[in-house]
Amino acid sequence: GVTAQAKRMIDRCQALWARKYVLKKSSMWKKGTTKKKGWFLSVAGSRGAKVFEGAILTVRYFFDALNVEYTGELIFRRIDAQGAIKKHPSALKEAFEAGQRLAAD
Repeated sequence: GVTAQAKRMIDRCQALWARKYVLKKSSMWKKGTTKKKGWFLSVAGSRGAKVFEGAILTVRYFFDALNVEYTGELIFRRIDAQGAIKKHPSALKEAFEAGQRLAAD
């Protein structure tokens, strides 16, 4: 799943989901605004193949409520200790490149 802090923010956006699906009202973004894009970035200490499935689904629904296009994710397993991501052979490069692609769109 997602962290408690992220879940708290997602839960606070329940009203936006209700606005979209219950009240059938338009997006909170101004008309004519290009659709926002979002990426999901996460790490987990586990090496399990399915460790991110619940979190990805949660983030997809969250982005949908915000009318944000889910454009991808960067997920890294076996990152348990503080600062361990710095030792991953490609994580920082992948994150930088993903940020560049997201900013360019």
